[in-house]
Amino acid sequence: MISNLVISCNCRRFIHLQLFVACTMDETAVSESRTKIRQIVDSERFNNVVFVAILASSISIGFETYDWGDSGNKFLVYLDWFFMTIFVTEILFRIYAMRFDFFKDPWCVFDFLIVGIALFPSTGVFRVFRVFRVLRAFRLVSRIPELKLVAESLIFSVRGLTAVATLLSVVIYVFAVLSTVLFQNSGVEGELYFGTLGKSLFSLFQVMTLESWSNGIVRFLIEEEGWWVGFYFVIFIFMTTFTFLNMFVAIFTNTVVALEADSEEGINSEVRKIQSQLDVLVEEIQMLRMKLEEE
Repeated sequence: MISNLVISCNCRRFIHLQLFVACTMDETAVSESRTKIRQIVDSERFNNVVFVAILASSISIGFETYDWGDSGNKFLVYLDWFFMTIFVTEILFRIYAMRFDFFKDPWCVFDFLIVGIALFPSTGVFRVFRVFRVLRAFRLVSRIPELKLVAESLIFSVRGLTAVATLLSVVIYVFAVLSTVLFQNSGVEGELYFGTLGKSLFSLFQVMTLESWSNGIVRFLIEEEGWWVGFYFVIFIFMTTFTFLNMFVAIFTNTVVALEADSEEGINSEVRKIQSQLDVLVEEIQMLRMKLEEE
């Protein structure tokens, strides 16, 4: 009886050991497969294939705006699903390899949303989502480091750009009120361009963009009111076009430079960290060598 209990306990332990070994082997196999998939999705060849697929898909969506007949349209549909298969496979590979880290990367989430939107059916209320397939072209941004830098700079510049845009809006509003009071009764052109506050805002925006501001707007007002009108609009152009718009460029440029500096600093810090680890390893190797020589 006791021997049977001992045997049963030993069998149970043996089974538990076998299960533990099997689970460990499974985890090791999964880890190795994840590592291999990660090497594939991070490889330059794989990314080049996806880049070409994104570019070709964007071009094919443009072709869909034309009527190529039944056979041509059907071919474009099949071609679209071919590209979708590539994109879905890529996303699944990246999720499998990166796991939760995939959703921590903003660019990976961006790719996931763009591909997910295109999977909606093209009928009923979901038809509008199919139109957003053209957003696949924006996936090129996540594939080209220079474009990623520009996009990230634009995002980080939002706060500064918003402040400048607010101040610019105040300046345009002040000039719009002044222009409405000064020019709304200046003949037909004055009524046309500055008859109301809304018209003044639109006309001043046109002047700020330098779109036909001299021949289209100002010359008629000069004939009605005099040459001082020219100086009035030149002052407005200097305050908006030559000042505020250059401030937009300056803020964006400074952000690009700052991000490049941060990127280089991050690389340098990683290099220093690796160098310090190598120094520690060298010291440990020297200590082991000294102990071996003493023995």
